[in-house]
Amino acid sequence: MGSSGMIDQVVDGFYPRKFELEVSQSSADRQEPNPREPRREACGSMGSNHERCIITMIWEQKTIRLGPYKRGFHLITEQIERAIPEIASVRIGWLQLFLQHTSASLTINENADPDVRTDFETAMNIVVPENMPFVHTIEGPDDMPAHIKSSMLGASVLIPISNGSLALGTWQGIYLCEHREAATPRTIVLTLQGTK
Repeated sequence: MGSSGMIDQVVDGFYPRKFELEVSQSSADRQEPNPREPRREACGSMGSNHERCIITMIWEQKTIRLGPYKRGFHLITEQIERAIPEIASVRIGWLQLFLQHTSASLTINENADPDVRTDFETAMNIVVPENMPFVHTIEGPDDMPAHIKSSMLGASVLIPISNGSLALGTWQGIYLCEHREAATPRTIVLTLQGTK
C-alpha cells in the first residue's frame, strides 16, 4: 500500500486534510466489504487491482473558560458539546479535553444521580485531608490538597467520537472537579480530530 499525494485546506477554522490512498489488491485477496470497517469516501476504480480513496481528516482546536464553580464535582458534558459543535461532522475520531490548571481536574463518571458527585467530594477529602502536615501552605490550607487531587484524577480526558456524537456510555458524563474553595474560571483546551 502506498500513499499518493495530500491536499491541505483551511475552511472556517477547520484544518481538514484529504489523504489520497492507493491500495493494491489482487483479485484473489479481494473480500466483501465489512460493515464494521469505516467506509471509504470518494473511492473509484483504478483497474482490477487498484482502488483509490480520499479520506478527509478534520483537526479543530478551541480554548474555553468555564465557571468559576464552587468546590466539588460538576457535570460539564453539555457545555463541552455546545462549545465544539464540529463534533457533528466527525464520523470516527476523538475529542481531547486538557485543563490548564493544577488545582482542578477532569474525569468521566456517573451522570445521573447527583449523590455520586457529593460522595466523590467526601471521598477525596478523606483520601487527601487538609490537616495533613503539608509544607506548601502559602496559598491556603486547600491548595496543596487540591494539587494532589488534581494529580490523582488528571488534567485531561480523551473521548471517542462515533457518527457525530461523543461515544460516552449511557451513564457517563464529563466532570470538572474543582478542588479549591475560592476558585477562578477554568480554561480547557478542546482538540478534535477525526474523519468526515
